Amino acid sequence: MLVSLVKTVIWIIVLAFTALCVTSQTQRRADDERLRPPDQLTCPRDQLTSYTGRVVSFSRAAGRTTLRIRTDWETTERVIVQHPGTRDPSPRFLIGGEPFTSGDWVHIEDAGGHLRTGLRATAWVCTDGSVLVDWKKQ
Repeated sequence: MLVSLVKTVIWIIVLAFTALCVTSQTQRRADDERLRPPDQLTCPRDQLTSYTGRVVSFSRAAGRTTLRIRTDWETTERVIVQHPGTRDPSPRFLIGGEPFTSGDWVHIEDAGGHLRTGLRATAWVCTDGSVLVDWKKQ
């Protein structure tokens, strides 16, 4: 009976310690990965959010490009990049924090114009609807 009680107490301590470690790592991850908004953004920081994760869909059309991002926080967010009068969203794109150039399309699209698999990006979204997408180089 005493051995059983000791085993139970040890398991409770192990589980409590494990929960404490997981909570600590999650909090540290959130603090360590705080991102600095790109200088190109003009909206105030209190009117800005960002979604970082794997881009699961990407479609370009006249005047707008739509991305779906599966975030690192396990949400899926739809982001619309407006680019009136053109099919080219590149002025609203960065790659690795640097301005996006015509030669950078090969990093995000294959020869058929389809999204490359496993791409990551951070979409910076202002409450006024302006968006800046920073693609991560693979």
